[in-house]
Amino acid sequence: MTKPLEPSRFMRWFTISILTGVALVVALVVIVDPYNQYRVVVRPGFNLIKPRLTRYQSEIKLTQAAEMRADALILGHSRAEVGFDPEAPVFVRQGLSAYNLAIPGTGIGTARAQVEYLDQIGIKPKVVVLGVEFLDFMEAPQKTASAISHPRPINDRHPITHWFWHFDSLFSLASVKDAIRTLFVQNDNEAEIMTSRGFNPLNEYGPIVRREGYYPLFRQRAQENTETYLRKAKGSLSSADFDHLRAILDIAAESGSDVKLIIYPYHAQILALFEETRLWSSFWKWKDLLVREVSAAKQRHPGARIALFDFSGYGSYNCEKIPAKGDRVTNTRWYWEAGHFKKELGDIVLESVFSQSADTLQMVNAEQDKPDIFGYPLNESNEALNLRRIYHERSDCMKSYPTLFVETTELVAGRVANEETG
Repeated sequence: MTKPLEPSRFMRWFTISILTGVALVVALVVIVDPYNQYRVVVRPGFNLIKPRLTRYQSEIKLTQAAEMRADALILGHSRAEVGFDPEAPVFVRQGLSAYNLAIPGTGIGTARAQVEYLDQIGIKPKVVVLGVEFLDFMEAPQKTASAISHPRPINDRHPITHWFWHFDSLFSLASVKDAIRTLFVQNDNEAEIMTSRGFNPLNEYGPIVRREGYYPLFRQRAQENTETYLRKAKGSLSSADFDHLRAILDIAAESGSDVKLIIYPYHAQILALFEETRLWSSFWKWKDLLVREVSAAKQRHPGARIALFDFSGYGSYNCEKIPAKGDRVTNTRWYWEAGHFKKELGDIVLESVFSQSADTLQMVNAEQDKPDIFGYPLNESNEALNLRRIYHERSDCMKSYPTLFVETTELVAGRVANEETG
């Protein structure tokens, strides 16, 4: 009969086992380094490629941007994260160290918190590229008290300064899981990853496209957008979000940053949905308010370099045809689906905003009969011309791609009918 361990020996072996387990977990996370925090080992084929972040996204991205002393920051939500590559040729030519701080599913309040934190620790970027999203500025009506989000108080500490996320990202089952994910994504070209500069190449769309084609991606996104837009159309523009924008412009201007505000290159399907869901007038009011905020910021900060570029419209890029249902061969060039543009289009957008000098802006104002401009530099003197540009593009898009408008009308009408009968 086996003699039972004495209580003291049992506790000693139990403690040793627990400590050994803890040490192994910490060693695994530190060595594999799924969040690119420690860099004890950096080896191709082992841990060089990192999985897409699913937790502590802003904290981890801010840490990385600060450590590399990034002097060009990309801010926004998922459109910016998957569309604007910090390693785009224009950043390389400009000699800029860029980082993509965009966080999916967040609003401009998150961008403000990021800018405030970096400013507090002395990071003053040469360039700030901020993607501004119309829908983020629209508040849906009839929010319940529990549904209303409470923004972080001004000058409160950013979550990155709290100790718990450091502990949890080192010692937790989720971190172990991400470490194992890191090992498996090294040789998987279709894995969900994030580059060392915060860019998401959206690799996981590859197998979906091969298996089903692009049509289901566009269709699903259109259905989701229709529901969201109909709800948002009953609301109004948020003054709080313009407060966040104002704060970002002030901090950037005081830091001497060159600010490039970008109205995203929405696919034509989205603008057609804006029209059908009666968001169009709010969309144009939002643009006008953006113009006013930029003008006011320049008055507060004489000499500030702030420019607003409108990439929305029905131009040749925006009006890209969606492959037909069942077509698993045709590839789109510019869009994954209407909600997200590809890096290839993002590179063109970045080239446009960096190439337009003050002389170019004056030329655009003078050439009032030139509608084919991708990346329209928007200001108080040319808003009417910009509207005329988009109407001209819409006419051309409708002639070349009438199916888009027909399907959009039917989609919205069907959704409205379901709501009325439901």
